Amino acid sequence: MARKTAQRNGSPLYWSAESWAFISLRLFLGLRFLLAGLGKFKNQDGDYSFESYYNGVVPWMISAFEKTDIPGFLVSIYAYCIGYVEIILGLLLLLGVKTKYVLALIALTFVSLAYGQMVLGDGGKVNEIGFYLLFTTAALYFVRHNKFESLR
Repeated sequence: MARKTAQRNGSPLYWSAESWAFISLRLFLGLRFLLAGLGKFKNQDGDYSFESYYNGVVPWMISAFEKTDIPGFLVSIYAYCIGYVEIILGLLLLLGVKTKYVLALIALTFVSLAYGQMVLGDGGKVNEIGFYLLFTTAALYFVRHNKFESLR
């Protein structure tokens, strides 16, 4: 009888609602972050290139924050890194590598993105990022129900 119980605990058919909530949030946030990062490398024709990122996204971000109080060198560092950070964190979350820590880094990234939009005065974007931050905090709450993690 003990064997049947052990099989039930490992089968997705018998996962708790919390486990399903976590895996859903993890997949959603991982894909959202991965695609947001890849989108920064996409050009008008739908092709991906470093040129699109370095000649499009980076100069746009730097020029958008020129009139703010944020030091230019910090904006430059952020602009050059954010695409790579989103891709790496999205992949790590999808692969289940150090899930709790990756979710914490994603939450901090969302906070930094929201702060940037607050400085620019784009309330609509702040609200959108706030929803993603809420999903991330929910995932952090349910992380103890993680059934698939490749590296703890």
